[in-house]
Order: sequence, then structure tokens, then C-alpha cells
Amino acid sequence: MGPDTTCLHVPSIGLVVAGDAVYNDVHLYLAESRPEGRRAWLDALDTIAALEPEAVVAGHKNPDRPDDPKAIAETRRYIHDFEAVAGQTKTTLDLYRGMLELHPGRVNQGALWGSARSAKG
Repeated sequence: MGPDTTCLHVPSIGLVVAGDAVYNDVHLYLAESRPEGRRAWLDALDTIAALEPEAVVAGHKNPDRPDDPKAIAETRRYIHDFEAVAGQTKTTLDLYRGMLELHPGRVNQGALWGSARSAKG
């Protein structure tokens, strides 16, 4: 997620259209997010969660999933998991495999591979 990401909040119907801030059952593309960028991403997720939406339309979504606000917490968990696994592994492949073990059902494994390559050089 870049610094220019926006979301749309429609309080009258409890809706947030989250753009790139929230992913719904899709591997996050973290290849362009350094640790400080991921911290800002977590802050953005806190801001969205504070809106207490009833529905969250993710910018990247498994079409089989509903627009459930729990995707905010799932995105947050993924970022924390990525940080932890990146800190415990030495290679791209180890980071990739570690994240697949924690998040096996998410779609777009190519995004995960790119993120792991970027993190491990």
C-alpha cells in the first residue's frame, strides 16, 4: 500500500470501500512496502477499524468471500505474520513457505513470492 491510498466511508450505510488498504483472502503485495511502510499500513487499518463499518469492500478480494469487516483484522494479522516470519527466516523460499503455512487458503501466491523476494533480496 502506497502513501497515496485512500478509502471511502459512507457512514449512513456503514460502508467502507478500502482500496489497497484491506485485502480479503488474498496474499498481500508487500514487495514495495518496507517495514516503516507496513507500520503506516497498520495505522491505516486502525483508522478504518475505528469507523466501525458494517461492510468493507477490499481492493483485493477473493470473489467467493463476503465484504466482511473482519478482513481488516485479517489484513493486520497477515502484516504481523509477515514481519515475524521475515525475522525468523533467512531465504526467500523459507519466508514464502512460512507464510503459506500460516495463510494456506489465500489466493494470489505470486504476490507472496514477490513480497518474499523483496524482503530477502
